Parts: sequence; C-alpha cells; structure tokens
Amino acid sequence: MPAPAKLRPQLSPDLVVEAAAKVLERDGIDGLTMRAVAAELKVQAPALYWHFPNKDALQVALFDHLMADLAFAIDGRDWREDIHLMCHQLRRHLLARRDSAQLLPHGFFVGPNMMEQAETILGILIRAGMTPKDAAYAMSTGVSYIITWVIGEADILQRRLTGHDGNDELAHRLVATGRYPYFAQVIGAFELGGDIEGQFDFGLNCLIAGFEQLIPRR
Repeated sequence: MPAPAKLRPQLSPDLVVEAAAKVLERDGIDGLTMRAVAAELKVQAPALYWHFPNKDALQVALFDHLMADLAFAIDGRDWREDIHLMCHQLRRHLLARRDSAQLLPHGFFVGPNMMEQAETILGILIRAGMTPKDAAYAMSTGVSYIITWVIGEADILQRRLTGHDGNDELAHRLVATGRYPYFAQVIGAFELGGDIEGQFDFGLNCLIAGFEQLIPRR
C-alpha cells in the first residue's frame, strides 16, 4: 500500500507570519512578497488573503512578531537614562533582525507587542511630567529617529561588507579641491564616517535634551 499523504497543517495567521519571518531573514525586504511567503508554506498566494488582506497588513503583523522578544531593561531612577537605555536596546534589536526596520516606518504602536512597549515608554514620559500629548509626540519622534537611523546604519554596514562604499574616496577627492574648508576640518577631526555609536548617541542626547524642555520646572 502506498504511504498516506502527509496532511498539510491548517493555515493560520501565526503560520503565515512565521513563514514571512523566514523569508525576510533569508531574502530581505525586497524578497518579501506574498508569493514568496506562500511558496514557503507550499500553498498558493490567494490562500494568504484569507488571513491578511494585503502585504501591508502582513508586514504590520510581522513587525509586531519580531518585536515580541524585546523586553526593555531599565533601572527606573532617571527617566532620561531610561529613555537612553531603551533607545539603544530598540536599535540593537532592530539591527539584529534583517531589514526589520523597513517593515514599519510609521504606525509602530499597532499590535499587541508594540502596544506593550509603547505603554512602557509613555508611562516613563508621563510620570516624568509630560502631558499625554507631548509624551505621544516625543515617543513618535524618538522611534522615528531610531527606525530611520537603523535603516541607514544597516545600509552602511552592508555596503562596507560588500566593498561597495565609495563615499570616503569621493569625499576626499572633493575636499582636495580646496572648495570645502569646513568639511576639510571635519575630516581632519575624525575619520570620515566617524564612530557610529557616537553619532547615534549625539542625536539621541539632543532629542532627550529637547524632551526635557517639555517638562515644567518644579
């Protein structure tokens, strides 16, 4: 007798998202298509639309799935230090998951995992003395900064790994013309590109200093 055919597991939103996570890690954001996810599940693409009306909806769910294991570690003594720590933790979390920052540049608070993390951030800012509206704006500004930064940082690291980063050479050639004296001073101050960690901290510290101005002086 022929062996009985294996039954395909019943499709569910969780299975679709897990398959999408595998495709994203393997093929990157450009390879994340409904057809590729369906192929990973060995089904036809229309089967996915029972669970997600379009690719955008799948990407929202996938981003939330990738955020599930992010647990902020803070000490609770100084809200500025807590925000600083959380921003670094979010940056590292996104960098560790290929192209994850490109999934959801806006609407980051949609989804149960993201809502949990947003609740932590908002609680810190409101308890520090911000109005709810200012706290929401501050959170949006901070997360947008991190997402934009991570996309750029990941691109720079990838170009350096593949040897496709010609920006240093071009900048030095332009500076050598003598038309950009201030830029020449910058290059002289540190190697072009500088310290990525230091650059991230500079922008982050500027944001936190600005947030502090929203809190009434006691």
